[in-house]
Amino acid sequence: MSVSVQRPMSGPSRSWSGIPLMLLPAMAIATLFGWGILISTLVHPGWIGLNHIALGTDWMVFYGAVRSMLAGNLALVIDGDAFTAYLNQSFASWLTAPLEFRPWFYPPSFLVLLLPVAPLGFVGSYVAFQAATAGFLAWALRNRADQPQLTPYIIAAVLVSPAASLNLADGQCAFLVAALLVAGVRLLGPRPLLGGAILGLLSFKPQFFLLVPLALVGLRQYRSLCAAACSAFALAVASAMIFGVELWLWWIPQAFNNLVSPDAKWLGYGRIWGHSVWACAVLLGLPERLASMLQLAAILASAAATFVAFRSSLSTDNKLIVLLAATVLAAPHSGPYDATLLVVAVALWLAASIDAPRFRDWLIGLGIWMVPLLSPAVYVPAGRLSPLLTIALIGLVFDALRSPARSGGPAIPASSTQGG
Repeated sequence: MSVSVQRPMSGPSRSWSGIPLMLLPAMAIATLFGWGILISTLVHPGWIGLNHIALGTDWMVFYGAVRSMLAGNLALVIDGDAFTAYLNQSFASWLTAPLEFRPWFYPPSFLVLLLPVAPLGFVGSYVAFQAATAGFLAWALRNRADQPQLTPYIIAAVLVSPAASLNLADGQCAFLVAALLVAGVRLLGPRPLLGGAILGLLSFKPQFFLLVPLALVGLRQYRSLCAAACSAFALAVASAMIFGVELWLWWIPQAFNNLVSPDAKWLGYGRIWGHSVWACAVLLGLPERLASMLQLAAILASAAATFVAFRSSLSTDNKLIVLLAATVLAAPHSGPYDATLLVVAVALWLAASIDAPRFRDWLIGLGIWMVPLLSPAVYVPAGRLSPLLTIALIGLVFDALRSPARSGGPAIPASSTQGG
């Protein structure tokens, strides 16, 4: 009798110890290295990993822009060279080397989200924003989770990942982007208007808002789609009322030009340092025109994958995994910190299969965990293959459509997806 009781339990146990524990040392080393970069950036930039010059160099852009606009200095914000010089002068005591080119290219609506922390000073606002957005992401992952008993481990994994440490080192907003996607999608079932409104806030970073309308149309969540549009519009109107419409009149053609005929400085100091399909293709030696075609193909394929996933019988979290991964794949520009979205996606995927883990799943998970440390692909040739890992993760989810055990789980109720 004792043998028959123990056998069913020993199978998953052997699988668990045989797969994750085999890869755990590599994940632990990568994690320590990522946090080593963060700590060394504080005490001795460049001592471990890439020299980030100082903590929060991207936050300098955010903070410098909102403070300049509050002072009515529009001309400074829209001049990339002058703005970079202003940052170098303002943060000379914080930087260990001058910034080369740090323009403001975000929509004016982002400035509204920065207003609550702007009065806290540079260090105070940097710490407050990172703490608040990390807390928001933790809450979003806990809210309506498919695997509530594993949620603390998912949260811990996401917030200790190399992507998280680099997000903190640069002072970026990947926690906020991931939180808005997770919270918005999970609220679409019980609170479609609130879920849509939350997703609409992603318009502050348009490359990550690109696929949201397709997801909502796939769900037939038309009320949520209207809520997202109203939310995005309200954020834009608020920015125009607070900071003036002139910034929008500059940003709209600037954003268009960055897509069709980007500035050489932006390509050299910004976009090529990411791990988008375009950047990886150029670094692999492909002509820029072909790289742009591949990026367009990635956008179209990501759009199709998102629509099909949200129209399918996949569980809510599996749909969310596709949206998170496809969002990164489609983005014309993304940084190593944006791999936070991929870490959230792969953590949700692995948690769902914790009782029957598969080696390929964990191997892809390890690769995604390592993506931020394989960046910038300018220096690390292996990083130029990182989009393939994102494609592989999306493929795992669609493969689950053939297996009800993997595609099932709490889904957005059909009654709330018909016509909103």
